[in-house]
Amino acid sequence: MKKWITLALYAAALLTILIYRHELNALLGDVSLPAGAGLALAFLFAFFPVLPYKLVIGSLGFLYGPLMGALLAWLAVTAASLMQYTLARVFFREQGRAALSKYSGLERIGRMMERRPFPVILAARLVPLLPQALVNLYPAFLNIRPVIYVTASALGKIPAMLVFAFVGQNLFTDVPRTLTVLGLYAGFLLAVYAAYRPFARRLQDSK
Repeated sequence: MKKWITLALYAAALLTILIYRHELNALLGDVSLPAGAGLALAFLFAFFPVLPYKLVIGSLGFLYGPLMGALLAWLAVTAASLMQYTLARVFFREQGRAALSKYSGLERIGRMMERRPFPVILAARLVPLLPQALVNLYPAFLNIRPVIYVTASALGKIPAMLVFAFVGQNLFTDVPRTLTVLGLYAGFLLAVYAAYRPFARRLQDSK
């Protein structure tokens, strides 16, 4: 019964945030917004993904500067992903494992995560090819220790937080520098992906 109450409360809150998303997003354009309020809004948009989170990171970078903006975005999204992971693990783990077993591709990824959870989760955060909401929930259904999930997730989010917070502050004031940073970030993602592919292939072949 508790799991359905939890799901209903989340759905009701998600609907409310969705209805008022434009008003809440407008607050992120208020230059007088306190950092605590910015952190709270960032958490809401991370826990209830009604807006692309890159826009939230950019807004925080514009309001508070790239370092403080990235820090607030990182704290908010790390807390939100941990809460989603915990709720899914406590209330929906059995249903999640049953659902994953129906899809061979997801089950294969799950086996890879359980064999080498830290590098697989870290790579999924660094190179966001999978939907990040799935990365929040997927490990909760597997035999992965929470400390490994939290550490890998938190570390993997840092580069994107820094890049998009910088872009948010400099997008309209220093376009060449912004394009340079985005180009370097794209190169970084390609390098991580290229380095990870052989590891993933060896891991898959060794199962």
